[in-house]
Amino acid sequence: MTRIKYAAVSLVVICLMMMAVSGCKQGKAKNVICDQNYVLCTSAPCVPDPRDPKNKAICECVVQTGKSYGNTSCESRKPKTLPDGTKSLISTYSFEQAAITRVMRCPSGKPWTNCLDRPCTVDPMNTKQAICTCDIERQGDFVTFGGSCSTGSCGLGYWSGATVDDYDGVSKFLAKELGLKDVPTRMCEKQ
Repeated sequence: MTRIKYAAVSLVVICLMMMAVSGCKQGKAKNVICDQNYVLCTSAPCVPDPRDPKNKAICECVVQTGKSYGNTSCESRKPKTLPDGTKSLISTYSFEQAAITRVMRCPSGKPWTNCLDRPCTVDPMNTKQAICTCDIERQGDFVTFGGSCSTGSCGLGYWSGATVDDYDGVSKFLAKELGLKDVPTRMCEKQ
């Protein structure tokens, strides 16, 4: 029994030393830009998930390739093929839709979904589409690339979005990391 305790303590010490030498940090990653396949849900329409309709939503998103922002490591975001042959990706944020879609601000109290760093399954019949399971939020003003600038749609469905502060902070960070002078998104008029 003493040998097992000694081995366990030694293993923990070795792991801690390796973390210190490699500069690894414990806890969740933050502000990570990856260049790989990802899912983009910035304009995604969503519906409550029948398995947990108060907390989760199912969102129709698009598969992209390139640089995107998330709060998980690039390794954890790598595309995976599941045992049944379907592909799994993670939803992140990019400016991919900025040139064609404006950002709409919706008032607090309307339900919306947070899809950042959420799991997605690529549609095997259309590999440019994915279905993601996102968290339903109900507090705070939010922004979305969905809704076609019709603020009346803010409460008609569940749009994938972000809090105003998160959107501003992440967009500025991503623009800086991409070497852009300004954030390339545009807000809907009359906001």
